[in-house]
Amino acid sequence: MQNISKKIAFSTLMALPMVLFSDPFTTHIDIHQFLNHKERVVTEVQNSTRYFYRNFFHRTPRSYSRFKSGIITPKRLTKYIDNWSKYKPRGVEGRLVIIQAGATSDGRFLKSNGRDVVTYQIPAGGSCDPSYVRHDGFSNVPGAMITGEKMDGMINMFHLDPKKDFVLFAVGEGSTSMREVVRSAWSLVYWGWNKDRLAILNGSVDYDFSEHSGLDKYLVDTPDTPPAVPSNFTMKSLNKDRTDRHIYIDKMMKIASSRRQRGYFIADARGTDEYNGLIKSKTADITCGPNHDEQCYSPFQGHIRGAVDFPYTDLLVLNDQESDVNGDGKVDKNDASFRFKSPKMLKRLYRKKGYRRGDKVITYCRTGRKATLISYTSEMILNYDVAMYDGSWIQWGEMANRTDVNGSTILPQGSRWITDSSKYSVNLGYTDPIYTQSKQPYAINESSQSSKEIQREDRRYLSK
Repeated sequence: MQNISKKIAFSTLMALPMVLFSDPFTTHIDIHQFLNHKERVVTEVQNSTRYFYRNFFHRTPRSYSRFKSGIITPKRLTKYIDNWSKYKPRGVEGRLVIIQAGATSDGRFLKSNGRDVVTYQIPAGGSCDPSYVRHDGFSNVPGAMITGEKMDGMINMFHLDPKKDFVLFAVGEGSTSMREVVRSAWSLVYWGWNKDRLAILNGSVDYDFSEHSGLDKYLVDTPDTPPAVPSNFTMKSLNKDRTDRHIYIDKMMKIASSRRQRGYFIADARGTDEYNGLIKSKTADITCGPNHDEQCYSPFQGHIRGAVDFPYTDLLVLNDQESDVNGDGKVDKNDASFRFKSPKMLKRLYRKKGYRRGDKVITYCRTGRKATLISYTSEMILNYDVAMYDGSWIQWGEMANRTDVNGSTILPQGSRWITDSSKYSVNLGYTDPIYTQSKQPYAINESSQSSKEIQREDRRYLSK
């Protein structure tokens, strides 16, 4: 140890045993490599230390039947509805508030009990609004994480007590609604909601509570009506800062350009065809083409350097249909459960995709919806360290030295923000300028030196 440079932080050396004991059969530290590549080793030590503390006190149950929060089974939910005061998780003092996104295929909702269980309806798309934008200091981020004020507005609409209530999100019908609902739950995680008082129902209400399941007695024709006057709660009362669950384009560029990307597992949730550039990534605008009335696309196609193809649908069970759950006269994939695969299967899936024990999971997709399923799975089911690049491809794929539909140059040659180079991306082709998304909605500040303004705003709100 006397030969180790004094420049290496003492705290890093103290953390080294965490690496050695976290996996004594697979972890090897070469002292010369340690000296020559201190920054990389420090990252590995930090990630392994985080992994140690996250998993020493928390073991992922093998079956969802043992989960009381995060993700719960229909059977556990029926117990909660029947006798919340008896079966509620330890430490929960308030109500069970079920937030169901859309009705079932026959227009029904999970029932309340008239006492301490209530059910409210939100649109099938969840609380997400793709037209909502926030500026990160460099550019607008379409569909960004909602502000603290908006989050407080949501919890006050339903009188959700951040310190007492347990919130369960459920999907009326399966299909794409799942990703928007998980985004709603993820928003509560981001803003500090206690993870022991938050869950999603594993599977759609349509499937879990159909006549085929024998649980249709738990469905009613109408949900509860939200209180006429909003409450006055605030997420600030929780005194939790989880804004590090999101990263922004400058951090993503740093990770993407690092030589070996050790300590990171970057997951592209869009789908194989978009990942491989076989189909173009759409943007939110329909102002392209000769008459400016056709779909617009990102200036270039491909994926972020180092990312693996990890379609969000790989997390879900999509082939277990047994009956005509949605009542359309046929039994097909739309009658599947849309349940999450078992924890054991999910761990195997992550390893197959290239996840290494202790890696920090970085997720992105096209608009920050599909990636949320991988983020939620990582954090709430597998207890992995995770952060989401919220700008996703709709921001990343815009930042090129290309001409847009209006004839404007998106970013000048030599700009530090250009992402279409091999340093940052696997570029698989450009879009015809006439179908290339306009730069105008992004309000690009090319001279900006940082893209952390959203995080700064959110931290300022929490500290007020």
